Amino acid sequence: MAKNLTKHAFTVSRTQRETNTGHPGKVLWFTGLSGSGKSTIANALDEVLHGRGLKTYILDGDNVRMGLNGDLGFSPKDRTENIRRIAEVAKLFADSGTIVLTAFISPYIEDRDAAREVIGDDFVEVFVDTPLDVCEDRDPKGLYKKARAGEIKGFTGIDAPYEVPEDPEFILDNRPLEFAVDTLIDYLDSENILSNIKEVKTLDKERTLSFDFDGVIHKYSRGFQGLENAYDEPMPGAFKMLTKLKDEGYVLKIMSSRPAHVIKKWLFDNSMDHLFADVSNQKFVATVYVDDRAMFFDRNSPDWEGVYSSIKSREIQRSFR
Repeated sequence: MAKNLTKHAFTVSRTQRETNTGHPGKVLWFTGLSGSGKSTIANALDEVLHGRGLKTYILDGDNVRMGLNGDLGFSPKDRTENIRRIAEVAKLFADSGTIVLTAFISPYIEDRDAAREVIGDDFVEVFVDTPLDVCEDRDPKGLYKKARAGEIKGFTGIDAPYEVPEDPEFILDNRPLEFAVDTLIDYLDSENILSNIKEVKTLDKERTLSFDFDGVIHKYSRGFQGLENAYDEPMPGAFKMLTKLKDEGYVLKIMSSRPAHVIKKWLFDNSMDHLFADVSNQKFVATVYVDDRAMFFDRNSPDWEGVYSSIKSREIQRSFR
């Protein structure tokens, strides 16, 4: 490390930044063989989290090597430096209140342990445990074929080692994408990282309620089937309760990662378009956010009366402030 350096203490703290984002920073470190699904899972999770208004960012192996780490090769020494740099960048993102999803092969235990030490308690190791033969069959970039032909030297899993994590926070085996995303969402929810139902301090004058689309309004019984595919019927009880809330003067809006035109068409087809003032992919100011993983709503057993009671209790709490 260079000498004569002094770390500057800035005025805005991490706590203040996390207050702005509404959630703590975190680093989900996806590791596994090439073709295991690291980037695919990270991308799908990012879509869900971003759609719920959380501040997220993906650091992907190939993308980072095209810029920041463009001077590095794939020797053991360069791989170690690659991970060292990424760990430092991810730490900065987490300190800003961002949920970082890193997708890197990161084949060496020592390097991943070093990343954990740099990042600290924010580090969550996610081992995407897809067998080598499955990764080779997928071979999305044609790299395994080249490695087997001797055109690429030092390729992880072929002629370079991958050291399996000894004690990762998560192991995602070769299961459907939806299962992987749901598993990680459950973890984030249990760690109080997701802003599912919460009061926003900077309220506008309207009594605005934000509803997630999938799993709250849209029944979503088969899970994710593509962003353009809103395939299911309305959630039981949704129409009645949403009508009641609208009649009581609430402004209802939908916040979802799905394209707005898909949701609007679904609402029209199900005679619910008149209930909602807006459909958005961006987080907006609302009194209450209702999400299918929130403590007052379970998409497998929808409790609309619980949602209603929660909304009313929060109004009572505000009136005494």
